Amino acid sequence: MKPIRITLLGTNGWYSTETGNTLSIFIQTPDLAIILDAGDGIHKIADICPEVQIPACLFLSHFHLDHICGMHALARLRFTHGLTIYGPPGTKELLTRFIGYPFTVPVAELSYQVTIVDLPEGRSELVIPVTTAPLIHTQLVYGYRLELGKIITFCTDTGPCDNFLKLANHADLLISECSYLPGHDTPAWPHMNPEMAITSAETAGAKKLALVHFAADLYTTIEKRRDIKKTVEKADDLIIGEDGMVIEL
Repeated sequence: MKPIRITLLGTNGWYSTETGNTLSIFIQTPDLAIILDAGDGIHKIADICPEVQIPACLFLSHFHLDHICGMHALARLRFTHGLTIYGPPGTKELLTRFIGYPFTVPVAELSYQVTIVDLPEGRSELVIPVTTAPLIHTQLVYGYRLELGKIITFCTDTGPCDNFLKLANHADLLISECSYLPGHDTPAWPHMNPEMAITSAETAGAKKLALVHFAADLYTTIEKRRDIKKTVEKADDLIIGEDGMVIEL
């Protein structure tokens, strides 16, 4: 079985700085390309694959601008077998307006076919089996559990919650947000700090944990991210995400 290659295209939360672009992750398998969120890091796919010559799917967690602003770069990308965009209820209506004038090149004028689909909660049999569940945030946010032979779970913009644990249950890789600094918490605006993410991963029995979506105003340097390993227990196998990092499963 060929390895699954996961490239972190953007690992910042809120806005881009010298530490990185906003959130987007590119997963390559032999038969399917998967993108998780469309922050402005998504444009880097063109550098990795000038043409994506297998079916491609984009899964959106929610509609805060740092997670969809990269839609403007879709005109730069080439998905020769088309792109299907999945997201929470309302995705099709919102993106049909957002990917178009006066904001950007309309879907109909892109060089490849784009299909936009609202996903229900629960398990869906798509090109691969995918399970969605709402997380805890200021608006509806979907977490995703992708069955690719290996289980990859993606949860961003959330505080600790039962659905996080269900989606991450015995995952081969849990990609979790880590907006807050160690020891920091703002319950009115739910996000994870490193301790929360690590505890949740351990409770769920996830095999690997990768942290992304570091708040740009808090993690102002890469060193602040790397210093997480000095402040938390059981950090030896913890993956501290940085733009350009590649993880193989």
